[in-house]
This record gives sequence, structure tokens and C-alpha cells, in this order.
Amino acid sequence: MFIIYGVYFCLFYSLYYIIKKFFIISPELRQIPSLPLIQTIQFNLKFYLAREPLLDLIRHCLIESLNKHGILKYFDISMGKWIIIVSKAELMKEIFQRTDAFQKSEPKEKKISKAELKFVGLNNILYEIKEAHLRHRRVSNLAFSRGWPPELFGNLAIELFEVMDKVSEKSPTLEIHQFTKSFTLDVLGLAAFGYNFGGIKGILTTKSELEKAYDTAIDGISDMKYVIFPILEKIPGFRRPELFNRIDYLNGVMLDILKERKQNLKFKKVNNDSDNNYDDDYDGPRDLLYYMLKAEEAQDNLKSRLTTEELLNDMKIFLIGGHEQSSISLAAAIYFLGMNQECQEKAREEVIRIIGDEKKNIIPNSEQIKELKYITMVIKETLRIHPSAPITPFRRAQKDTRLGEYAIKEGAILIPEIYASHHFEESWEESYKFKPERFANEKDTANKYFSFGSGSRICIGMNFSLANQRVFLAMLVRKYSWKVTEPNTHKDKLQVKPALYGLAAPKNLEIDFERRY
Repeated sequence: MFIIYGVYFCLFYSLYYIIKKFFIISPELRQIPSLPLIQTIQFNLKFYLAREPLLDLIRHCLIESLNKHGILKYFDISMGKWIIIVSKAELMKEIFQRTDAFQKSEPKEKKISKAELKFVGLNNILYEIKEAHLRHRRVSNLAFSRGWPPELFGNLAIELFEVMDKVSEKSPTLEIHQFTKSFTLDVLGLAAFGYNFGGIKGILTTKSELEKAYDTAIDGISDMKYVIFPILEKIPGFRRPELFNRIDYLNGVMLDILKERKQNLKFKKVNNDSDNNYDDDYDGPRDLLYYMLKAEEAQDNLKSRLTTEELLNDMKIFLIGGHEQSSISLAAAIYFLGMNQECQEKAREEVIRIIGDEKKNIIPNSEQIKELKYITMVIKETLRIHPSAPITPFRRAQKDTRLGEYAIKEGAILIPEIYASHHFEESWEESYKFKPERFANEKDTANKYFSFGSGSRICIGMNFSLANQRVFLAMLVRKYSWKVTEPNTHKDKLQVKPALYGLAAPKNLEIDFERRY
């Protein structure tokens, strides 16, 4: 009898919970259009259980309704609450700029796997908010405000071209994302830590232990089922001891680099009028870690400084974010130029006019890079039509407020949808067509382009990423011509696969290259 009553109670409570959560909607939420029920169910099941790529779910479940309304609500099964998603440019801008009203969620509210927690922690520039985030940002801004030498990107591009030439001796068809991943991993390793992961060399030989550990860590923390069901880490058959061993190895190597650098770097202030004017006799690499430590030294208030753990977590966030997103952006640009031969030829003509057509690899200098107007348009249009991050992290309303015409209750969760916003038909004519000329006049796009976010939390590595892409693409169009391999599974749109943080990583992107010299 008690068992029967227990079953009845569970069924009654489950029904009550569903009715209360799903059907009893507050007046504030009621005014916001709802995602149709069938799309809501599909989105939840496919994202949380089938592990479909986030971009595919946006395309199939959200984009049509968002194009109609510009703002929607849907019920998220995992979070057990209604989520507001936004694509209309004016509303997106408001969310990004009004940090008093719309803040990222508290670190302790993050649903992340044990593996991610072990690798990057919660005390980092990505997850911290309010004053804690500003503390991270102060140090990072000083480190990222410098220019980046074109040789950093150009020398590695030449190394990659040599590998591409050797591989293409067997076949001109290359799965290009694998090459851009190796290139950007080496770029970020050198730029961040002064350490070469050996990703490019590993294409022809075998991956280094460090690169293997990094790849294992990224794959491991990308697996959503361990976020939704953390208990899996304790169940035989689902435990991942190899993953955690690799993360320990990675953390140890990076910590050793940081400790050694701290021991060898001794700064002395040479000008009291400048917050960051310190000198030293260090003859090692002037990389991001160097400038982060230098910026740390400039913080007179010890409470403003980052701990060793925080500094290391930030460096890993820069490495992961910069590597993954830059590799996707470069692969996508190559795809769009392969699909649009007239745009590829126009880019090549610009580069030859500025750099010349001598039959050898030439790294553009800083002045030449500034003249690459069309290449820059190609990069921006690539990031518009295929942003590497389709959405930004959640925002939580800090108080009762308004977003445009809509009342927003304190505690409401909002997600700015970058991909949907960049395909919002009211903002972008022929939004699925690749047209770099959209960016000929920045004033035309300034208030509706969000590839790097906007406001005080705009991507700190934006200028680094753009510099990297300008140099690489300029050198690539001089060296090769290319087209997307037939038969083409990417004919209508760039197909993607599940990836870390829902990033839009291309799936089996095969390109046919032909050398020009």
C-alpha cells in the first residue's frame, strides 16, 4: 500500500511541477512570444541528449521564430526555467551595454563538468563578474593593448604552407580545419606562453605529448552529458581517468612555465607617470604571459593583483578561446572564398597590389596590413555569416527592468543569439549571401554586428584575432588558389559538428588547393 501511495505521490508531484513550471507563466513572461512547443521539445532533446551541434539547433529550431519576433522565450528542461533569447539588434545592444541591469551569471551558478572545473576553474576572466571581472580585465587589457608583430603569424604560416605542399603531393584535397587548428594552436602557444605546441610539425609526424594532452582535454570538457549528468564521473565504464591524467599533465606544464617566468622576471619602475612603464633585463619572449606579469607588477594595490591560480586560469582561457575560435574563423573564411571565386580573386588582386606578386612567401609588414581593406571585409563578413560562437554566455537580470518594450523580471535569464541576429532579415539584406562589401562603411554595420560581443565584455582578444587572420589570409591568397571539393556537402551552408562551448566548428571541410608558386 505504501508503495502505491508513493507512486501516486511521485506522479502527482511530477504533474504539479510540469504545470507550475511550463503552463503557469508570469505576466512579464506572457508578453514575450513563445517558441512553439514542438520546437521547444526538439531543442531540448537534441541539445541535451542527442548532442547535436548548437548551430544546427539554432538553424532548425529557433531561427524562423526569431526572425519573426526578434525575441522569444522557451522552457529549458535542464535548467528548469524559462529562458529569453534575443536576436533583434537594438535589444542585443541594450543587453551588452547595460551591465548594471544584465550581468553574466555568478560563477557558482555555472553548470560545468568536473573536467572543465579542473582545467580552467571558475576564477577566471570568462566566468567572473562585477568587481572580480574588472580585476581580471585591468591586467588583461594592459597585456592585450600592445601591437602584435606580423612575423609571429607569418613565420608559422610559412611553416604550415610547407606542410600543406608536402601533403598535397599525394592529393590536392585537404581537410582544412585540421590545418587551421594546428596553425592557431602554435600561434596561441607562442603568443601566450612563448611555447610552441608543435601542432604544425605533428601533421606530418606524430603529435607531441602536450598537443595530445590538450586535444584530450578539449574533447573531454566538450562532452555535454558530463555537464548534465555529473554522476557519470563516478560510474564504472563512464569514468575518465585518462582525461584527468592529461589535464594534470597540462596544468603541470603550464604552471611550471609560469613559475619559471616569475622567478626570472624582475621589474623596476622607470617612470612614475605611467602605470605600466616598467623595465627589466629579461631576454626571453615578450609574449602575453610576459605582459600579464608586467601589468600585475603595475598594480600598486595588492588586492587588485591576480593570484597564481587566477593568472594561470586566464592564460588557459586565452589559449582555448583564441585557438578554437581563430581556427574556425580561418577555416570558414577559406570556405567562403572557395565558394565565391570572384571574392577570392578580388582578395588576391588587393594583396598582390599591396605586397607584390614575387614568387616567394612574403610576410606583410604593419603598414601593408593596414591597407588590406578587402581582406578585412572578408574576415568580418565571414564572422557575420558564420560566427565561431553562435551565442554569448547567459545574462541574468539584476533587477526589475525593461528591455525595449518588454518588462523583464529580476532573475530572468537572457541569451543574446549572435548567429540569429546576424541573419535577422530586418537588419541584413540577403542575410545568407556572402557579401564582404557590406563592411565597406563601418557606420552601416556598427550597431548590428556582434561577432566579438559588445560593451564592456567585448572579446579581449579581438585585435589579436583580426591581426592573425589578416596576415594568414593575405599570405594564403598569394600562395594558393582553391575551391571547395566536389561533391560538396557544404553547398547550401557550412556544416558543423559538436564542439567545445557550442562553437561552430566545420565538419569534414575538404578544399582543393592549387599552388601559384
